Amino acid sequence: RIVREASQATQKEVCLVTEGEGTEIDKTVVERLADPLTHMIRNAIDHGLEVPKDRVAAGKAATGTVTLTARQQSDRVIIEVSDDGRGIDRDRVLARAIERGLVPPGKSLDANEIDRLLFLPGFSTNETVTALSGRGVGMDVVQRSIRDLNGAISITSTAGKGCMLSISLPLT
Repeated sequence: RIVREASQATQKEVCLVTEGEGTEIDKTVVERLADPLTHMIRNAIDHGLEVPKDRVAAGKAATGTVTLTARQQSDRVIIEVSDDGRGIDRDRVLARAIERGLVPPGKSLDANEIDRLLFLPGFSTNETVTALSGRGVGMDVVQRSIRDLNGAISITSTAGKGCMLSISLPLT
């Protein structure tokens, strides 16, 4: 339902792929992950995936793919939300952070430092508020929710190929 609504709101064609449905995780943790995962999936569709004509122009299928995976790795559960979209526009993120006074002009940041800016409270790259984003309430709340569960979240992004948010949580 979340994917369908976000797809309609953004006028993008989206296919959701799920993997690891048999991964066991505490019911309380699942309930506390509902909002962060919802936000991550909406972000993947709104910010990550391109509109069909732009995808086709980039040599991709018109329909974008968002993948939600879960797996156990040692004493942790790894949950990933990935998309095959444009990836993070790090130049835009850095410019927006400088514009908002979060980073001094001329300061050079590496890719990981720029990605971490996305977790700052109130940070948004959207110029206007939409039904899905632009209010600056989001990734900081996601990160706080994950930390409250003694977990960690990381970002991997490749320009033109997509982005993956990975959550690592203790089994118990």
